[in-house]
Amino acid sequence: MPAQHTQTLIEKVRSLPADRVAEVEDFVDFLRERADNRKLAGGKDSLDFPVDDPGPWPDGLSLRREDMYGDDGR
Repeated sequence: MPAQHTQTLIEKVRSLPADRVAEVEDFVDFLRERADNRKLAGGKDSLDFPVDDPGPWPDGLSLRREDMYGDDGR
C-alpha cells in the first residue's frame, strides 16, 4: 500500500471515537484471520459447516409415508 494511502487511513482512524477505533481493530483482525484461512484452504473460501451426528438410525426404522403418517383411509 502506498505511503499516502497508509497515512490517510491512519488519520481517519485517529479521528474516530475510541469505541469506533475498537470496531476498526476488530474488523482488521477479522480480515487477517479470513486471509489466513484462505491461505490454508488453498485460496478458496472454506466451507466449514457445523456437523451434527445424531448417531445410528434405529433398527426397524421405516421411511414409508404410510408408516410415518398412517394412511387415513386413503
